[in-house]
Amino acid sequence: MDASMVGVGVGFDTKGAESFVIRGPKTDRDSELYIIPDTREGWVESMARLLDTYFLGIAPVEFDYTQIRKAGAPIKGFGGVSSGYKPLEEVHTYVREVLDKNVGSPITITTIVDIMNLIGKCVVAGNVRRTAEIVFGDSTSDEYINLKNYKKNPHRESYGWTSNNSIFAELGMDYRDAADRINDNGEPGFAWLQNMQDYSRMKNGRDRKDHRVSGGNPCLEQSLESYELCCLVETFPTNHENLDDYIKTLKYAYLYAKTVTLGKTH
Repeated sequence: MDASMVGVGVGFDTKGAESFVIRGPKTDRDSELYIIPDTREGWVESMARLLDTYFLGIAPVEFDYTQIRKAGAPIKGFGGVSSGYKPLEEVHTYVREVLDKNVGSPITITTIVDIMNLIGKCVVAGNVRRTAEIVFGDSTSDEYINLKNYKKNPHRESYGWTSNNSIFAELGMDYRDAADRINDNGEPGFAWLQNMQDYSRMKNGRDRKDHRVSGGNPCLEQSLESYELCCLVETFPTNHENLDDYIKTLKYAYLYAKTVTLGKTH
């Protein structure tokens, strides 16, 4: 949520499915009140506290939204105007509904993606106006493959659009089930993780320079290690007098982009 709110694309996978049981809030304890400050960090902290109540089985949490600036008020630092507290209140409600249905059961693929997609929808509504998510799933999982099959999952249609759903494909696998879904709505995409790890550039042969790669950016044109940021540069060849002039621009563009990747997102 924090990354999305500062305009950074977010990637995640579904490998955590079945890894723990959703315990649910400890209803025999008094609820704790969190007064949400009028900051990005406050929104993020509220979501973290909500998830903790379900995942850790601690006291329920209630939220006070009165400190959040009213809809239409200017946001001086990030620009634009405030959407008010409604998008945050709604994501709290929807995430509670998703988790309430799964209390006492292991977390599922659907639950993982639902939570992330709902957060993405909140970020879009909360004045950033866009979000970029990519999720990587198992090519053999019918549950995952059908997440964007809105005939089977009609409830997801209002927020499923917030992520690029892709599968970790394997060379020689049976692509037929995935192809059926692609025929319906253009997804899932394919990420050949083994190739991404084996080849830094396909034409250079297998070199394993990128063996730590674990996914890619939401558009999946760049393979990335965990927590690594993609950085794309746009250049304009027609604004140059000759090839040497353009090559000089490319050098500075490359150096600038590399420098940007070393910086923090905040």
